[in-house]
Amino acid sequence: MNLKGLLNHLHIAAHTDQNPIITGITSHSKHVKPGYLFFAISGVQADGHQYIQEAFENGAAAVVGEYHETSASGLYFYAKDTKRLLSIAASYYYDEPYKKHKMTGITGTNGKTTTSFLLRHILISHEITTALFGTVHHYINSEIVQSSHTTPDPVTLQKMLKESNDEAVVMEVSSHGLEQKRIEGITYDQAIFLNLTHDHLDYHGTMESYYQCKAELFSYLKPNGTAIICSEGNYGRRLIKELSTKDSLQVWTYGKRKSDHFYIEDIGKDYFNLVHETLHVTVPLPLPGDYNALNTSAAIAAALDYGVPIKESINYLKTFGGIPGRFEEVTLYNGTEVIIDYAHTPDGVSQVLEAARKKAGDRPFYHVFGFRGNRDVTKRTEMISISLEYSDQSILTVDDLDGVTSEQLIKETIEAIPPGPYSPTVIADRTEAIFYALREAPPNSVVIITGKGPEQYKEKYQYPSNSDLSTVKLFQSSNKTAL
Repeated sequence: MNLKGLLNHLHIAAHTDQNPIITGITSHSKHVKPGYLFFAISGVQADGHQYIQEAFENGAAAVVGEYHETSASGLYFYAKDTKRLLSIAASYYYDEPYKKHKMTGITGTNGKTTTSFLLRHILISHEITTALFGTVHHYINSEIVQSSHTTPDPVTLQKMLKESNDEAVVMEVSSHGLEQKRIEGITYDQAIFLNLTHDHLDYHGTMESYYQCKAELFSYLKPNGTAIICSEGNYGRRLIKELSTKDSLQVWTYGKRKSDHFYIEDIGKDYFNLVHETLHVTVPLPLPGDYNALNTSAAIAAALDYGVPIKESINYLKTFGGIPGRFEEVTLYNGTEVIIDYAHTPDGVSQVLEAARKKAGDRPFYHVFGFRGNRDVTKRTEMISISLEYSDQSILTVDDLDGVTSEQLIKETIEAIPPGPYSPTVIADRTEAIFYALREAPPNSVVIITGKGPEQYKEKYQYPSNSDLSTVKLFQSSNKTAL
C-alpha cells in the first residue's frame, strides 16, 4: 500500500511528490520500523508529538499529527483527531477485515465477559466458527491468545481480525475502547447493551458522559443491524427509546417486562423461564444469580439473530464449561466452598454477593476484596457497605497498587469505611488476607474473593502465588493435613 493511497482514504491532502510504500502503522515511536506511517496522538499520560523525531530516526516513511507544524525532518501531514484516523488507517491497511466476519459488539459495565463466552459457546456448538476478543483472553482460529486490554489497541485489533478465519467475531467493547476510538473502521452486524452502573467515573467524569460513550457503540451498527438491549435499568430503557426511532435498526429487548421480546420469569437456582413470541421454554442457568439469567438471555437473543433456534441454544448451554474467574468455585478439604469472581463495581459486587449468599444459606459467609490505586474512589464506601450487608465477615485488602504505595491505598481504604456497628478486617497483603479468611472460616463455610478474577497479580506478596486461584490452591496444599 502506498502513502498517497492511504492518505486519500483518510481525506488528508498529500502535498508531496513522494509516494513511499507503507510497511506498517503505529502510534508508538519505539515500534516504528522502516516504511511505517506514524500517528502522533496526544494522550492522557504522554504526547506522541514529542516522539516524532524518534519515529523518523527509526525509519518512519511519514508522520500524521495534530500540530500544524513540526521541527522534525521528514514527511509530515497535519490532520484533526489522529486517534480516530489511526483506527481507520489500520482497518484500511489490513483490507477492512471486519467485512469477512459477522461482527458482534458487547458493551456494559458488568457481564461483557460472561455474555461473550456464552454466545461463543452457543455459536461454536452450532458449528459457526467464532473468534472472541475480550478481557480474559482472545480466541482466534480456535487458539488462545493472551489479552492485555478488553478492547485491543486499533492496530492489534485490525491485525487480529485479518488473521482470523472465523465466520463470526464476538467482541467485548469497553468504554475506554469507545472513548479512545479503537473500533473506528469497523461496523457491526449486532450490538448488545447489558447494563450501565457506577464505574470509571475517574475517567468519564459523570454517569451521563459514561452513558453517551457506551451508547456510541450503536452508531457503528450496519444498516438493518440488530440492537439487543436489556430493559432492566434506566439507561437501557433510555437507549431502547432512542434507538427505536431509527428505522434502519432492528431493536430487540430482553428483561423481566412482559413487553420485552425476550421475557424472563421464574428465575430459580439452576434454571429460568424465557418467553419469546409464542415460545415458552425453560433455560438452564449456566452460572448462578439473576444477573446471569439476563446475560444468558442476551446470548440466546444474539444467537437467534445468527440463525440458531432458541431450543438448540438451550441444549448447547447444558455443556457450558464456565469462565475463569467468573463465579469460579473451589472446595477445600474441610468442605468450605471458595468462590472467585471478577466483580469490581458496586452493582457487580452486589449481584455476585447476593448469588453467593443464597448459595451459602445459613452457613458462615466471608468476603475478601480490595481496591485499585489511582481509580474511581467514589464507589469505595458503597462497595464496603454492600460487603458488610451480605457478609458475616468482610476482609479488605489490595487489588492493584497502580502507582500508589500500599500504605496510601490502605489509608484511603480505611477512610472509605462507613460508620456503623460493624467494621471489616483490613490486611494489606492480598495473599495474607485470603489465607486469613480461609483459616478463620469454619468448616463448610463459603468464602468469596472478588476484584481480580483470573488476573495475574502485579504485586509481590507474602505467599508465592500469582493469582487468587493459585493462592487458594496454595492454602489447600499447605493446610491439607490440618483440614
